[in-house]
Amino acid sequence: MKRIVSLLIALALPMLAGAQDKAATPAAAPAKSRVISSYYVSVKAGQDAAFRAALVAHAKKYHKGDFTWRVGDVRSGPHGNMYQIVEGPFTWTALDGRGDLGAEHTKDYETNVMPLVESTTPDMYATYEDDLSTVATTQWSNKVMIFRFTARPGRGHHLHDALSMLKKSNEKRGLNTAVWHSFGSGPNTYAVVYRTKGGWKDFDDQTPGLRKTLNELYGPNGYEIYMNMLADSVADSSSELVEYPAELQ
Repeated sequence: MKRIVSLLIALALPMLAGAQDKAATPAAAPAKSRVISSYYVSVKAGQDAAFRAALVAHAKKYHKGDFTWRVGDVRSGPHGNMYQIVEGPFTWTALDGRGDLGAEHTKDYETNVMPLVESTTPDMYATYEDDLSTVATTQWSNKVMIFRFTARPGRGHHLHDALSMLKKSNEKRGLNTAVWHSFGSGPNTYAVVYRTKGGWKDFDDQTPGLRKTLNELYGPNGYEIYMNMLADSVADSSSELVEYPAELQ
């Protein structure tokens, strides 16, 4: 009898240990919503007011929650006089589970919005770079300046290092910056978004400047080192001013 009891205990021990290990293992943290998609559209002449109304109505009906739209009025740069449509942030898991938006959604967009559109760019996906940003993902601003840097082939890590220097400078200057990195969407590109605190008037006061803070952080040649890193790693760059009016959100 003792032998049978001992055998049962011996068989049960591994099962108990396994159960304890399983209980001790913490559940995986949910993925952060750190992905956005975006594209730009230009509007046919004389159709701006109609386009804005149609776009807002469509977004309120079909783009909610993780897939809420932020619509920007682009003031300058390569996309000047166009509208930027940003969706998210969401997770890749959420995008997997989203599925087809349905025939009703497509018909609404094609019937009410597309007839007012002159041209549109392809969708671009980007992920949030926490280690290069100074603000949280959704710490939005209504007026921003966007700098885009496209890396030379094989030099993406050098560009990342340069933007790490820029982050330190932005922190020292008290600037709110959000950095997005293209994902599966063409050239290897970083977008550094300066989210203004008080609007365009923020740019009237640029002290302390970038050169001063980089030299303070990295020695008397800090700014030169940073600029040389950009010259070595950047194939193309651009910038633009974008406003996100309340009536378009």
